[in-house]
Amino acid sequence: MDDKILKLLLQYDIVSPEAALLRHNENRTYKVIDTSNGRVYLLRVHDPLTVNLAGIQHTRQGVEAELRLLEAISIGTNLMVQVPVVNRYGQLVTEFELEGRILCCSILHWIEGRNMTKEDLSSPGAAYNLGAQVASLHKFFDTYDKVMPVDRPDYGISRTEKMLTQIRHGVEFGLFSEENFVIVEKTLTLIVDRLKAGRPGTVRQGIIHADLNMSNILVTPLGRYVFIDYCLFGFGYLLFDVAMAALNAPRENREQVVEGYYGQVPPHKEIYSVIEGFMLSAVLGYYAFVMENETVHPWIRERMPHFCDNRCAPFLNGESIFLSF
Repeated sequence: MDDKILKLLLQYDIVSPEAALLRHNENRTYKVIDTSNGRVYLLRVHDPLTVNLAGIQHTRQGVEAELRLLEAISIGTNLMVQVPVVNRYGQLVTEFELEGRILCCSILHWIEGRNMTKEDLSSPGAAYNLGAQVASLHKFFDTYDKVMPVDRPDYGISRTEKMLTQIRHGVEFGLFSEENFVIVEKTLTLIVDRLKAGRPGTVRQGIIHADLNMSNILVTPLGRYVFIDYCLFGFGYLLFDVAMAALNAPRENREQVVEGYYGQVPPHKEIYSVIEGFMLSAVLGYYAFVMENETVHPWIRERMPHFCDNRCAPFLNGESIFLSF
């Protein structure tokens, strides 16, 4: 174990730590076991892999806002979350030096589980329950006023221009054609136009998780769903979370996720056209995030033209793509 990581863990009264690196995306994450008592933790060093992943969420105030939110969810709801651990000084965030930079780190209690798969949502009831759980999270968010927009990312319309700038680099890297980029640009423009023209209830904004993909939803041994990794939480359109949750479900049960969110059949069809746009936006957002990661370039080179032809082009032609993914 790196000596600096060891010294860091000792600030949390973890007596005999063993740490294993899990992944390095938005953060460096480690599974930590205190062999003196068997307790398990998640250590996060808030150091994004690429510049496109960096943001206000990696600053001290951004990390503290996330950890305070997790504490509030654990106290104010029945939802399971990874509860933060304070250090010896009663602080949620610890700063330390790594490779000449001062980084923030945090530790959460570990929740045992595995990543969700489409098979977990193979029944209509399971898909419905996922949507209902997103609704429960949003209901809590509606009551939470302890976070300021300046401390968290903004996923509103303004994010579109940033995404386009990041995706544009793919043309410069030779990953896809100028024609593909034009299709992406038209797609995001249509999404924005629909949002501007949408009914107030459909395009309602507030706090969102912003990253409800299957790797951020655990299934516990008892079958409970647990939303994890609130690193990207911020302010945006509520239906963005619903769209990401629906993408996790097999197409035959995708409508049940939306119905679970509303507790009934959605009140009007416009909701699905907005969700479709957010499905596309979620995928394009992923491309934008990883565009500077050279290890992903072969994947982008293979997938982007297909995505433009089979998802974006039908969307631009007015076709429903809700069940196409």
